[in-house]
Amino acid sequence: MKNNQAPSLLAIAAAILFGASAPVSKSLLGSIDPLPLAAFLYIGSGLGSWLLLTIRNRHKPNRIVEERLSKPDIPWLIGAIFAGGVAAPILLLLGLDRTPASTASLLLNFETVATALLAYLLFREAIGKRIFLALGLITFASILLTWNGGAWGFSLGSLAIVAACFLWGLDNNLTRNISGKDPMMIVGIKGFCAGTFSLLLVFIFKIPLPPIEPILIAKHVGAVR
Repeated sequence: MKNNQAPSLLAIAAAILFGASAPVSKSLLGSIDPLPLAAFLYIGSGLGSWLLLTIRNRHKPNRIVEERLSKPDIPWLIGAIFAGGVAAPILLLLGLDRTPASTASLLLNFETVATALLAYLLFREAIGKRIFLALGLITFASILLTWNGGAWGFSLGSLAIVAACFLWGLDNNLTRNISGKDPMMIVGIKGFCAGTFSLLLVFIFKIPLPPIEPILIAKHVGAVR
């Protein structure tokens, strides 16, 4: 494989795994509530990232060392954790509980629109006409998907997924400010912190924990998504 092809193939593989996570998570919702499922998905993400980080450090000791997080990065990271690691996945899973997995997977494309709009409105990034046209087409497609047919209106499940996309868009913009730092470390910290916080909410609200099998499946899905 040529080196210049590797990033593209990795991006395609990531998109496939992320898309597959929606139907798998949908199937898990029959045996696990949305909040604990979100917790174990992100704990799995943290575990997977730290495992890869450990393997990378052991097998490539002479590699170029990634820049570590510093004190000024902490506010950006905390914002990303709560927006994209806590609130967004809970909304997504609540939406998945009321929406077909195929529709939810397509609606997740709205994250691109949300990221660009927030970058333009909050962070004053320049957006050209072609990008605005593309965002408009994605938005129109999302409206068609959220329409519940008959009388005009939107399903609560679809709206929850769109809201999750906006929170992930905020997460993307906040993470952009620390994108020059070690990405595996960022993903690992976000996964552990978000998953632990969601698990704390599970105990606070006294939501029953599921059997061990769906917990392990959720962790594995989180590790590869």
